[in-house]
Amino acid sequence: MRRLLIHRAIGDISFDQEEFHRMMGFGTVLPSPFDEISLKISESLRVGIACSEIVIFDSDEVKIEQDKVVIQEVPFFTGRNVNSFLQHCSEAALFICTLGAEFEQRMKLFQGDSIALWFADVMGSLLCEAWADIVHDCVIQEAKKEGFTVTNRYSPGYCNWCVDEQQKLFSFFGKSPTGVTLNDSSLMSPLKSISGIVGMGKDVKQIPYLCNMCADAHCSYRSINNQSI
Repeated sequence: MRRLLIHRAIGDISFDQEEFHRMMGFGTVLPSPFDEISLKISESLRVGIACSEIVIFDSDEVKIEQDKVVIQEVPFFTGRNVNSFLQHCSEAALFICTLGAEFEQRMKLFQGDSIALWFADVMGSLLCEAWADIVHDCVIQEAKKEGFTVTNRYSPGYCNWCVDEQQKLFSFFGKSPTGVTLNDSSLMSPLKSISGIVGMGKDVKQIPYLCNMCADAHCSYRSINNQSI
């Protein structure tokens, strides 16, 4: 088992602006005055440091079964959908990544303006996903050192993986330097945080995410995919 701790200035994290516009319901271009609102919010939010901790488990610590992943004798009931992509893994990486408490406090500055808060929330979600992409790339680089490729990342709460399993995932991090904590409902604080698993091995690969395999009917990304069909 080995641990990695990475940081990145939020101002250095970028996301697809057209995707942001589509998530806001404006097509590919923001009309006035929303373009000006977006710019001001972006300038306000792009401060602080994003943080992530990754724990990589060796092959003797990981066992893939039909509907679960067992890491150091702790079973994760990820379900058959997720396990169908993890079944050929030799190793696994668990991760927590977050935009941090300062970012969340800055978002709260917009609570008196429902439109601005909506913009800030969507922007924060996209920034957090972009940060998770960077973290995923770090796992890819670690895998390459062993001649491995990686799977997509999968998180509790998606693809029929119960969100309560966050508790097990977090048990491997102790008092994480990321500062992310769980409440009794297994939801993370700060809100703009992501946790999950990435499989590593010689016979695994990343594939496009398949919305029809996920039960989250309210996911913003599902809406975007439906618009593009």
